[in-house]
Amino acid sequence: MPGSDKRDKALDAKEELLKEALDACMEEQLSFIPPECEIARMHTFSQQFREYMEQLLKTKGRPQRRSMNRKEFIYSFNRAAACILVLLTAAGIFAGGLLLVSKSGSKSSMDMSSPAAEAPAAAEEEAEAPASEETGGVYDFEAGEETEEPEAAAAGDSDKGAVPGTVEFMGGSISLADIQRLPEETETVKTLVSSPVIARDAESIKVTIGNMDERTIYYYASMDLEVLIDGAWYLLEPETTPSEEEERRLVSLEPGMAQDEEIFLENYHFDYDAEMYRAVTYLDGLILCSQFRFENPEEDLEEALEQTWE
Repeated sequence: MPGSDKRDKALDAKEELLKEALDACMEEQLSFIPPECEIARMHTFSQQFREYMEQLLKTKGRPQRRSMNRKEFIYSFNRAAACILVLLTAAGIFAGGLLLVSKSGSKSSMDMSSPAAEAPAAAEEEAEAPASEETGGVYDFEAGEETEEPEAAAAGDSDKGAVPGTVEFMGGSISLADIQRLPEETETVKTLVSSPVIARDAESIKVTIGNMDERTIYYYASMDLEVLIDGAWYLLEPETTPSEEEERRLVSLEPGMAQDEEIFLENYHFDYDAEMYRAVTYLDGLILCSQFRFENPEEDLEEALEQTWE
């Protein structure tokens, strides 16, 4: 039929136009791909950069503890030995002096062996030490009376105010974090959680890393979670420990770009009533954190009402 032939020709013409448009788009996209000779050429990193990256992978961005070399060890050992020798010499001199004093005292006591001299000596001893043997008290010479001996200080008083190395948390023991004070951002890098208040039924949180520097930065995709207890930060251990490959996986971030990383909460045990948590991000030579807490319906409602009335 004439009508069907016209429709078929129109469809064929449209398909031909679409094909030509597709070919043009493909050629435009392929023009951005560099030639194979440039792709095959590999960039050679400098020795300084390779050494820096090896050191960064070993320490995972954390500050490395300084090791003592052989010369410093020998110098420290000699100093300790010299101090011990001086102390032993001073102790020997002191012991010799006490021995001489005891000998002279024994000679003088032998001279006072008569009964007339023994009675005043006994009276003087009783007057000098009138403390009661039954109570074990201490005589106060200024007040002229016997007082009770003060009790020894508790063992924990010397450590009062010190932060414990480990605490009990959710049925287990967690350790004190290596670094307590961490910034959330610098002039060139910034980290931010998806929300400062996380729902209790949330499956994960997102941490955004933004690069405001003019150079490419590198950060570890594996992050740590820490909890604030009595004013100190403690490290939360995940139920499933990540592999060494996962811990060392570096992510590059171009200048002016931002990247989201996800932390799955089902891998941790949380006390939802804890004061604060933070996600710790390790970058090349820098450690940043992003603080958050879990929602508390009662407290959040009170805060909302207070803000409404204000």
